[in-house]
Amino acid sequence: MNWLFYIGGGLAVLGAYTVAWCRIMPYAQDKASLENIQRQASDGKVRFAALKVEIADCQKKIEEAQGEIKLKKDKLSKVEAEYNEVSSGTAGAVKKIETDRNQLGQLKNRLHDLQMQDKDVDYRYATIKERMLLAYKIDLDAQDKSDKQLDHQELSSEIDELKKKLDSYGTVNLVAIDEYDQLKQRYDFLIQQQTDLLTAKESLHQAILKINRTTKQMFMETFDKVKIEFKNYFRLLFNGGDAQLFLLDEQDPLESGIEIICRPPGKKLQNVLLLSGGEKAMSAIALIFAIFKVKPSPFCILDEIDAALDEANVDRFSRVLQEFSKSSQFIVITHNKKTIVNANIMYGITMEQSGVSKIVSVKLSQDKEKEKEPQAVAV
Repeated sequence: MNWLFYIGGGLAVLGAYTVAWCRIMPYAQDKASLENIQRQASDGKVRFAALKVEIADCQKKIEEAQGEIKLKKDKLSKVEAEYNEVSSGTAGAVKKIETDRNQLGQLKNRLHDLQMQDKDVDYRYATIKERMLLAYKIDLDAQDKSDKQLDHQELSSEIDELKKKLDSYGTVNLVAIDEYDQLKQRYDFLIQQQTDLLTAKESLHQAILKINRTTKQMFMETFDKVKIEFKNYFRLLFNGGDAQLFLLDEQDPLESGIEIICRPPGKKLQNVLLLSGGEKAMSAIALIFAIFKVKPSPFCILDEIDAALDEANVDRFSRVLQEFSKSSQFIVITHNKKTIVNANIMYGITMEQSGVSKIVSVKLSQDKEKEKEPQAVAV
């Protein structure tokens, strides 16, 4: 379909290929399309202004023609009155009347042509306005109708350049909508997965905080009890003195180290690492029994725990061990005779024949009541 427009007093033909290009080009696809639409809107304004001027000229001519018609009608009325007054039939008067009537008919025809042109201009303007509204969502009535002179050669060059850009875009992707729907579905799925992961992460974080709070509370309660028992068993094993447990980082007890400060009788308060071998062993035994006192266990294995102790310390250790053996069973791996004496059952390894090991067991107590209680076993 071809469209005709009045431009600068002449007719310009906008070919069917241009109309097709304008319909294919999406409005919001890129900036070049928007600029093209704006330039076409400006071109429409210029055309509108030209049509407006032509309409004004037509209206002026119509007014002039109506004035002439009125004058002719007045003149015709006057002539007809004179004709009625004067005897009719004179050739000059009849010819003059016919001439006037012909002129009146010509003016009527001219007026009709101008009215038709006016209607055609209105129809074309309405068509252009509707096309701009449907294709580019531009309402010409809402645009600035101020006159603006444009360089048609410059506009033609811009149109050619835009056509080249349009050709460089290649073919239209007809499955773009389907691809968008697939990507949109994938995007929504990933967003949902992300939301679920963030929710799970927050739940895990809250669970970790709760576990840390509970663990910290339980650890501090146990630590305070172990501190008290450690001091008591240290004094019991050393016959006096003092011992303390300290957290290196009280703000984060779950990750903090523990410092052990001991003061055996007759010595100054110092770190356990600065004590002698026997004192370290006794301090370690006191800490083990303190932990065992707070959190007892039905079964315990002690491996060479008395190796660095002298006889007096072994006796104190044995007394404490006997106390705990009433509620728990102990297996003590030792070579100390005094420790073995305090055991109920002894297991040993002997080699009667060269290269052949043999296990020997000895019950050191025949007390039936003691046999019913948890026993200390020396190995």
